[in-house]
Amino acid sequence: MMLVLAASVGVAFAAPPKRSEPPVPAKLDDPCLDSGCKRHALDHFRETVATQRTKRDRPVRISYFGDSLIATDHIASGLRQRLGALIGAGGPGFVFASSPHPFNQHQAVQRFAGGSWQVHGVSAAVPADRMLGLGGSAEGSGSVRFTPATPVSAIDIHYLEQPRGGEIEIFADGKLIETFSTGGDVKRPAFKKAALPAGAKRFELRAKSRVRLFGAALEAASGAVVDNLGIVNATAKGLAKYIAPDHLRVQLAHRASDLVIVMFGTNEAEWLVPKGQGMAEHEQVMVDLLASVRAANPDSSCLVVSPLDQLDWRKEGAPPRDSIPAMVDAQRRAAKAQGCAFWDTYDWMGGKGASAQWFRRGLVIKDFQHPTSEGAARIAEALFAGLVAK
Repeated sequence: MMLVLAASVGVAFAAPPKRSEPPVPAKLDDPCLDSGCKRHALDHFRETVATQRTKRDRPVRISYFGDSLIATDHIASGLRQRLGALIGAGGPGFVFASSPHPFNQHQAVQRFAGGSWQVHGVSAAVPADRMLGLGGSAEGSGSVRFTPATPVSAIDIHYLEQPRGGEIEIFADGKLIETFSTGGDVKRPAFKKAALPAGAKRFELRAKSRVRLFGAALEAASGAVVDNLGIVNATAKGLAKYIAPDHLRVQLAHRASDLVIVMFGTNEAEWLVPKGQGMAEHEQVMVDLLASVRAANPDSSCLVVSPLDQLDWRKEGAPPRDSIPAMVDAQRRAAKAQGCAFWDTYDWMGGKGASAQWFRRGLVIKDFQHPTSEGAARIAEALFAGLVAK
């Protein structure tokens, strides 16, 4: 379908050659957090990474929110691997109990959910109470199995405590290690952390009766952790609309990430126009979302990553989408207003029409929106270089 659409508007490109030279490091706007400019938005994260290069006594956490660009896990995985090479592998981090969208992926863990689960996500069906954890949930009974790619020593289960809530059993390599109840007087988010046996490789949660699981964080005692919180078809507005703000803040506060990255805009770019109420609303949504991020962990770092350039294949000649530059400006203002760093990937990749050049180089696919695995690797490499820059 995408190939036919591209051809119908007369877009023709040469076969994409491979490029192996390293990308230009991300140039991150890093605003001051005080009047004397003694603290910047990324100081906490950079100082934590610097300490853990030698000390290595705790996980360094990044929680990466986004749409399909993140949901493939290519960008998050590239960042995970590069940080892991620097400070050690910390495990897959937070993993949804069941995929909020069929095309979500996670390269650091294999997950299988079996049983009778009703799955919710911010880009699909949502519960009326708007309690979706960090973006998705599975409600019912059954099992969820995790097989991490690297060793982990603890599991932290995110779930809903509720009247008549059922039990969850935790297994490691087939052996029961703990059972707990999810019952409570009222609905509220809850967490259960358990130590895992050394050397265990497969972990399973078995839910009896009615349980709502948001997911579980699987971590080592130290090392780099990058939560993949991307969901296909997600938008910033969807995240803000379908998760109650207080509920999201509780989830973020408990996760206590050293850096929260927010990257939305791939989907919004298709319908937003440069000026008007829609763009103003997008900016306010971003401001409100970042306010929740900052309120949850005021001393941690946050970063907004702008949307990439796109071509509008619906129009003759497939011109660059004119919504992107306005979205970049809106997101930059929102980031600054909430004391978050900002990366203008639109400018970094080459600005207006750059997605056509990226396609020729084999860095985006034929929809001129989504990076190939090589394109995603370059984004991750540039972001890593920008984040750890001295």
